[in-house]
Amino acid sequence: MTGHLLSAPVIVGPSLLWYSTRATGVVAMVLLTGTVVLGVIGTARASSDRWPRIVTAGLHRNLALTSAALVGVHIVTTVLDPFAPISWIAAVVPFSSPYRPFWLSLGAIAFDLLLAVLITSMLRDRLSHRAWKGAHLLVYASWPIALWHGLGTGTDTRLAWVLAVDVACVAAVGWAVWWRLSLTADPLSRGTGLAAVAVLPLLTLIFVITGPLQPGWSRRAGTPSALLGSRTPAPAGTTGTAGGGGGQPGRLVNARFTGRLSVTAGPAADERTITITGRTVAAPVQNLTIVLHGTPAGSGVALSGGDVRIGQPGTASGYAGPVVMLQGQQLVAAVTGQSGQRRAQFVLTISGSAVTGTVSLLAAAQE
Repeated sequence: MTGHLLSAPVIVGPSLLWYSTRATGVVAMVLLTGTVVLGVIGTARASSDRWPRIVTAGLHRNLALTSAALVGVHIVTTVLDPFAPISWIAAVVPFSSPYRPFWLSLGAIAFDLLLAVLITSMLRDRLSHRAWKGAHLLVYASWPIALWHGLGTGTDTRLAWVLAVDVACVAAVGWAVWWRLSLTADPLSRGTGLAAVAVLPLLTLIFVITGPLQPGWSRRAGTPSALLGSRTPAPAGTTGTAGGGGGQPGRLVNARFTGRLSVTAGPAADERTITITGRTVAAPVQNLTIVLHGTPAGSGVALSGGDVRIGQPGTASGYAGPVVMLQGQQLVAAVTGQSGQRRAQFVLTISGSAVTGTVSLLAAAQE
């Protein structure tokens, strides 16, 4: 890849698409949960003076439409976000994406089921009540599929508040199903349903504990190697000095770093220079300097050139070389030091002037 520089916008600040995808996914899950809860309760024709059935039915319908709209926004922002290679086809056709194929496919299936419910609802006058009701039940199947999609492919699954939201959603649906089953006269149906209410949340809990909450889940979930910090498993923040004496950062694998960003004019009259300076968090500490040059393009800069330098503080040795690829949050440089050529791979998260992320220093052969 040396000598081929890809033009790409360098966004100074958080990615709106990235945050929109995460936010709409979580909110859509909450609204879909409300839709399912009201639907389950509505099958018993429950009502009160404060909540007559017409109010419950209207709220159920509006929550369903709003959640479907948010799912649509979730899909649009996911596809438009350059970080992950997700196509429009992958949003509706399961197992057609290279990015976390199984878990992304669960999202596509949940969306297809919701789409079937919306289409049949619009054609309700042309369908028999039995056909419409059968299609309408698909929304109940879409809920657990959407839940597992979020748990398996979501980047926020480890966050405490996201886990709390998921637990609340499962508890709400579990309570609604339990309440509805308690009104069922058939002991066999009631017992089978109550067993399912107990077993399914338990299986979900086991999956979360043994899957998304464990290190290395991104790789196991099917994230392409190009989006990972390394092709060989290693815990985040791992650093070492193998093959790099005299202050050489011979081995960095998913090493976390923090830094600052500044933007200045030049070197040409119509160009801007973006400079990122920082250092790794774990010892031995390595200083990092990224300098990017380009012309303004929208809210970012179209890259025309750049350089990277990595080395220990107070030493003249280290690795330095040109940037050869910038795409979304991924930056790659071909650097050279006393131990030969290496590939410096960065994952950058920029918020205002603050920069965080990971850096990996890989053998050139790992291209």
